[in-house]
Amino acid sequence: MEAVDTGMKDLPAAPAGRIYSGLQPSERAKERRSRLVRAGVEVFGTVGYGAAKIKVLCQQAGLSERYFYESFESREELLTTVYDALSTDLMKHVVASLAAPAENVQASVRAGMAAVVNYMLDDPRHAQIILVEIVGVSPELEAKRHTSLTAFAAESMRQLLLLSGIDPEDASARIAANPGDTALASVLDFARLTAVSMVGGVNNMMVDAVLGGTTANTERITEVAYQLISNSAVGLKALVKSTTTAG
Repeated sequence: MEAVDTGMKDLPAAPAGRIYSGLQPSERAKERRSRLVRAGVEVFGTVGYGAAKIKVLCQQAGLSERYFYESFESREELLTTVYDALSTDLMKHVVASLAAPAENVQASVRAGMAAVVNYMLDDPRHAQIILVEIVGVSPELEAKRHTSLTAFAAESMRQLLLLSGIDPEDASARIAANPGDTALASVLDFARLTAVSMVGGVNNMMVDAVLGGTTANTERITEVAYQLISNSAVGLKALVKSTTTAG
């Protein structure tokens, strides 16, 4: 459809809005939203979601309630935004640590474990929000939490396979090409369920640290987390050997 000629194409564009402190209205709205997200990290991560009244959040952000509703419909929407931001940032830390040069796969996996533990416990607000405050708030947030845990389990499965001497990409291609390979399917299912269990176990260790006041114990928690995946790799290798022998 052709654009309608209004006869006003030569007129100057209307101003987007008044500029304060060098910021356009859209930029000011974005800056206020960022302040509220930072306030959410502080308040949700300290006093908790249940006690985080909108008035308290606005006081922390230095904004009026009017500006809260300009950015968010509810506390839950702010909590969701905070959770998404922290989860994304955590995954970036993990991926970066795994991609960094390492002496061997064991050192790389250990670095990945350290990235998770340190991100969560060096700033206990992160663990409080991701592992405690988000739980049971709503079906929507539970679904989001499950999606996030599944993503971390998938990465843990990848690291478990590498520790077990299995190339994850090759295994995925082989099972896609031959879905009837029951031996490989059994190995991959074992690895997946083990990864899910490991993620749950490591999460519970960090919840214990947050609620028990032992967040400084990062080195020990990292070592236990590494031993969980390392010992699981021994079991996975044994399974691979038994299925190969049986075949």
